[in-house]
Amino acid sequence: MINRFDDAFAQIPFLNQGEYIEYMFACVNMAMDAHLSQMKRVFATGQGGYKNVLYPDLETAADICAERISGFQRMGGTPSGNQGAGEDDEFPEDLLALFDDFSEDAAPQEEARPMTAAACMDAIARRAEKTLEAGIPLPFYELCRTLDMDSFAMFCFAAGILASTQTDYAGVFQVINESGGLSAPTIESAAKLYFGEDFSIAGAYGEMSVCLERLMLVLDLQVQGNMPFSTVISPDKRIIDFLFGKTPTKLDENYIRFFRMLTDEKELDPILANENILEAMRISYGEGVRIFSYIGDEGSGRKFFVKQFCRDKGMRAISINCKKLFVYDFRFVEKAIWAATRECILMNACCCLDELSFHEEEKEKFYGYMDLAFGKLTAQDITVFAISREKLQMKEITSEETTELELPTPGNQEREDCWKYFSEGYSLGQDVELSEMATKFLFTPGKIKAALKNARSLAVMDKDILIPRKTLFQGCYNQMSSELTQKATKVKANFGFEDIVMNSDQRETLEHAIDQMNFRKKVYDNWNYNQKYPYGRGLSILLFGAPGTGKSMCAQVIAHELNLELYRVDLSKVIDKYVGETEKSISMIFREAKKCNVVLFFDECDTLFAKRSDDGGSNQASNNNKTALLLQEVEAYDGVSVLATNYKHNIDPAFFRRMKYIVEFQFPDVETREMLWRTTIPKGTPLGEDVDIHFLAERFEFVGGNIKNCILNAAFLAAADGDGKEVCMRHYLQAIRYEFVKVGKVFTRADFEPYAYMVGL
Repeated sequence: MINRFDDAFAQIPFLNQGEYIEYMFACVNMAMDAHLSQMKRVFATGQGGYKNVLYPDLETAADICAERISGFQRMGGTPSGNQGAGEDDEFPEDLLALFDDFSEDAAPQEEARPMTAAACMDAIARRAEKTLEAGIPLPFYELCRTLDMDSFAMFCFAAGILASTQTDYAGVFQVINESGGLSAPTIESAAKLYFGEDFSIAGAYGEMSVCLERLMLVLDLQVQGNMPFSTVISPDKRIIDFLFGKTPTKLDENYIRFFRMLTDEKELDPILANENILEAMRISYGEGVRIFSYIGDEGSGRKFFVKQFCRDKGMRAISINCKKLFVYDFRFVEKAIWAATRECILMNACCCLDELSFHEEEKEKFYGYMDLAFGKLTAQDITVFAISREKLQMKEITSEETTELELPTPGNQEREDCWKYFSEGYSLGQDVELSEMATKFLFTPGKIKAALKNARSLAVMDKDILIPRKTLFQGCYNQMSSELTQKATKVKANFGFEDIVMNSDQRETLEHAIDQMNFRKKVYDNWNYNQKYPYGRGLSILLFGAPGTGKSMCAQVIAHELNLELYRVDLSKVIDKYVGETEKSISMIFREAKKCNVVLFFDECDTLFAKRSDDGGSNQASNNNKTALLLQEVEAYDGVSVLATNYKHNIDPAFFRRMKYIVEFQFPDVETREMLWRTTIPKGTPLGEDVDIHFLAERFEFVGGNIKNCILNAAFLAAADGDGKEVCMRHYLQAIRYEFVKVGKVFTRADFEPYAYMVGL
């Protein structure tokens, strides 16, 4: 019988992974055969425990191993039930002749002195090296070499794979373990097979301990602290799929909602390549840094540099959505990070910790999870990229050396270059000026690319061949951060100056305010006012007056006249009970609004912009901090911020100095009220001949909001009354009566004379 572990074979590469695994399984089978033979000798002399029960199973187990060894030894064949090289694995005739020359002398010697498991593993390793030199992949061997496994650890790993992939070996390992409950090898039973008669716990302790450490990196082992070597070696589905499956790069299905493959074969946009950042990465990596922190807005190119780094190093990158993962308990997160570490090991990948953000009350937990991730990943020399929008205090998180790289929003010329680059292939309308887009929207390259793509979709739906300016603007506005839309509500600005009733002083003030935005480029850039006024170039307007006097409508007029989108800040979502969260929300609102150049409208702003005091209380100190931050943000904002309040005396006095314009909305006089009635009633309303607008304006002292309610309610009363053909005086009087009741105002018959009878008074 030819010894297929002979030195002559050691020079021949394996045909493929299948043949290599056959040899590994054969080595395990030979070790089990020798161990079972020893067990039979022990039982034959009456020394074995439970002899009558175990002996029949022992014979069956020995027969299974002997049959597999016999099948392996047969030239040109493969053991029954094992996946081997198949009929294509026949050896060349000249090679067979070579074996015939020495088989007569070699075979008896090998039968007399069987090779040890260590010798077989050594022979397999030499052939595996020749195989890799020939360019033939061996995932199992390469993984073991990556994990720095010695021969014993590889033997244990192979034994575990054999038990997991060959169902008829369950009984064999139950016999070897001398336990009906253990159908897979343990560290100790694998050591007994590997070392044979020379095995002892003391002698093999070092090898078993190292083996356990290495296997724990890729196998989900249930280690018992007091009996670590009784740990069962049972590879899970992910490892089996990696070694033998058709899609070895498919990520662990147990964590697929948290993990994704970041790298792909797509071309990277060269315009994102900042050579200074790439060089900084190369130098840091060469000096041993394995943790990189990227700070920048969405679309700033943070992931581009990860992909570029991986492409240069011939690696992959696996991304973890930390926002989803870090809400779970410690045990689950620890297991998930272990799984991510294994994925990086299996696929020679770095790890990208994405969506790194936290609430202030969760800071300690968040930093703890990050430290856990850094520790487990860098322990295996895995490069880690931390992706965040805001700067993280890395020194508070880890003691490992880190490199922090901030990716700022590109300048005006850089944005224009990005617009030109990404717009290639798009058909833009003649009214589109890319320089205007670059100036108006402070976008990152990624958002510019997304805006163009979205605008094209909108144009297709509108059946436009070219993308017009209006549609491109909408595509840009659709890139509004979800964080901002959670804190502020978009308000459609449909009203212009012709739709609002105000006195000449109010109109003049607002017109001058709007001019500051329309002519800012001329003044600041062309006339070089930037040097003298580098700060506070935005427009801030404070509107105050009684409820219903038109403050909210005025905010819409400002946005409409400037052709900007209006966002009303939802104060209930901004104010947070946790320390620091309100401030973070305020900063985020101004930061995100700046990118899309929108009008921010703070209604009932005295809730936030309250007067400061020095009473010494912690709550008052927190309120003072919020007010101070708002003062800074309003003044630093380059866009338009409109603030409205019903109570001017509640506003901190410092705000009046920082406001560019202050407009008071006074209670309307008779003439203004009559104008409100006439302009608010839609032109298509079928008015009855008895409607006396002057009487309504003179008799009832309402503000614009009340008048609007009365007009709308009267229309519905008329529609439901009789033939519903006209809106008559009685309908307006009835609506006014309802308005009095709603606001809690007392009225008498005299208030409605001479029309009191129309409302039953």
